Amino acid sequence: MTTFIAIIVIIFVMAYFIGNSKSIRSSKNIQKIDNQSSRHQQSVNRVVEEKLFYKLKGIKKFEMRGMYYQNLNPEIHCGAFTGFAQTDYNPYDIYAVEICNNHNELLGYTPIGNRRLSNSLNEWNNRKVFAFGWISHDDYDDRWNGSVYIPVGLTQEQVEKIKEVLKLKSDNQNQIDKKEKSTEKYFEILNRHQVIKQLIKDLNNPVGFYYSFPKNLIPSISNHLEKEKNWEKLLE
Repeated sequence: MTTFIAIIVIIFVMAYFIGNSKSIRSSKNIQKIDNQSSRHQQSVNRVVEEKLFYKLKGIKKFEMRGMYYQNLNPEIHCGAFTGFAQTDYNPYDIYAVEICNNHNELLGYTPIGNRRLSNSLNEWNNRKVFAFGWISHDDYDDRWNGSVYIPVGLTQEQVEKIKEVLKLKSDNQNQIDKKEKSTEKYFEILNRHQVIKQLIKDLNNPVGFYYSFPKNLIPSISNHLEKEKNWEKLLE
């Protein structure tokens, strides 16, 4: 009888340990599945993050921020500028894009948290691309304002055309602002205007890339040529 009871006890003990072992293995399997699921979700999140780009490549306009903290000088830094936009991770904004001028001076940033802009620049422009814009300073409120235009995802050839347009526009404006103009200078202005029009057409008239020809310039040229009695150039 004693032997029978001992056998029963041994069976119950073995059953307990076997069941407990299965429970532990099951718990480990569930934990393993949970870990795999968590890693998969993280992987999915990274894929979603990497694919958050602009739907269309082109010139994007942004209001600039953070200029007040850059120790800018209104007499030096106000007006139009050319330079570059560059992604710049920092503790305050992991999607920060800084705006610098051609002298490598930090002017400011695009608005905080623009993940789409940051990802697009990293993917399409190797983090850095030519940029242009303008900034101004309100002396009364001691406040800076500005806008920047960034050609996101455009080819180097397209970027070079943008640079050429900006240079020709600047050259024309400088020449127009001069009071005294010769016939030669007038026609240089007209020739640049034709080149600018063609370049903008080649760029498919990008949104935000405004250009207009002074309406009063043609009458001014005509009056100048009439005074010179230069009828051939007047006809041209």
